[in-house]
Order: sequence, then structure tokens, then C-alpha cells
Amino acid sequence: MRWDALFADMEAQLASAREAVQESEVSERLRTDFAGMELSGRLQSQMGRPLKVDLGLPGSFQGVLSHVGRGWLVLEGGGRSSVIALAHTVFIAGMDRFSTSGAPMPRLGLASALRGLSRDRASVRVYPAGQPPAAALDGSVDRVGKDFFELSLIPRGEARRQENVRGVYVVPLESVAVVSSVL
Repeated sequence: MRWDALFADMEAQLASAREAVQESEVSERLRTDFAGMELSGRLQSQMGRPLKVDLGLPGSFQGVLSHVGRGWLVLEGGGRSSVIALAHTVFIAGMDRFSTSGAPMPRLGLASALRGLSRDRASVRVYPAGQPPAAALDGSVDRVGKDFFELSLIPRGEARRQENVRGVYVVPLESVAVVSSVL
């Protein structure tokens, strides 16, 4: 009878030790997987969530995450769609603690997102990185190169017609924090 209790206690200790090792291995595996995750991959697991993205001086943008690309995301809400450059993001609020490590990495860069706006001739507001909101430019994205785009300056609310164009700026992609279009 004493031997049964001793063996049962030893088996319980061995099972507990195995469980602790297994939990430790799982935790280490999760830390290792998470350490290799990029922000765009983490964001892909947040599709459809309302987020707040702070860009420092240009301000904060809120909306529902609808797209993620290589170095950018799109928030929709408040009557606008905002393409936000991750390189100028200070912080992102509203993400849950769950993520999918197996999500495919997005391949389309910021230039691809802007080409869609160019094709649609959408009216946009461009917020330069490191500048206050008052420095934003209104216009239409005319053409998009590999690392720049051409913005025709058009007064807000006016249609994209030649007589409404007040000038054309060439804008390096790396200098843009946000490009917002009216939905």
C-alpha cells in the first residue's frame, strides 16, 4: 500500500516536470516566431479592426484597417480613406494581442497604392512627414514613379480640370506620411 502511494507520487512529479518542459518549449517557440514577425505581418492579422495611428506632428488618423501593403496601411472612416506610411508612424493603438505568423507578406509598396488613386483621379490631401496638418496639400495624384509621384494642386472641392490646376509638385514617397482621399 505504501509503495502504491510512493509510485503514484513519483509518476505525478514526472508528469508535472514533462508538462513544465513542454510549456517552456511552447513559450520559447512563440517568442521565437514573434521575434521574426514584421509589422506589416502583424497588421494583417488586424484587418477589420478600428485602429488609431499617430504620426507625430501630422496628427492622428482613425479608422477601420482595410488594407496592408509593404510599408503602408489603409484606414477607412470619417468619410475618407487614408493611405499611411509605416515609416512615419509613431504608434498604433487598438490592435489585439493575437497575430497570425503564417500570413503571407504583402508585396505591394506605397507606389502601388498611389497608382490606384491616380487611376481613379481621386481628390486627395497629402500630409508631409514631420509637418503640421496646415502644411497638407490638396490635389490629385497624376502620375506615380518608382519612388515619387506628381501631385497637381487643386483647390479643395474643385474638379480635376486643367483650368483648376494651380501647379504641379513632384513629391518623393519617403517624405509622405499620409495621403487621404474622400470616400
